[in-house]
Amino acid sequence: MKLINSFGPNPRLVRMFMAEKGIELPTEELDLLAGENRKPPYTDKNPGGQMPALQLDDGTVIAETAAICEYLEETQPSPTLIGSNARERAVGRMWQRRVELNITENIYNGFRYAEGLGLFKDRMYCIPEAADGLKAKGKTSWRGSTA
Repeated sequence: MKLINSFGPNPRLVRMFMAEKGIELPTEELDLLAGENRKPPYTDKNPGGQMPALQLDDGTVIAETAAICEYLEETQPSPTLIGSNARERAVGRMWQRRVELNITENIYNGFRYAEGLGLFKDRMYCIPEAADGLKAKGKTSWRGSTA
């Protein structure tokens, strides 16, 4: 098993999760700025091109930070980080999804469509006119407001 890694908030989250669980894995580093994650051979393994990814010994590639962390939790359950029963896991997943939908995705895309536009415009569909609204939505949600 190996972690296909790069810099950025999502790979960092998985590395922090692994550190808390005491998991050490070999890594394969991809150059995000050069767009290695948006072209073969990486997209042959992970067509979405997201970072990071966990490649299992049988070749299966798991992408998405939540899915990677859940896999690691289930295969190495101690110490428990996601929850020790169905209720705890459900509440954790609920809050993870709320933060993702209302805060982080808005902030990520606000950056991609504004300050990061030069880097992302040829890698993904960008909506520059949405940047300010997305950033405001992420900040408003962070404060707990629904406005």
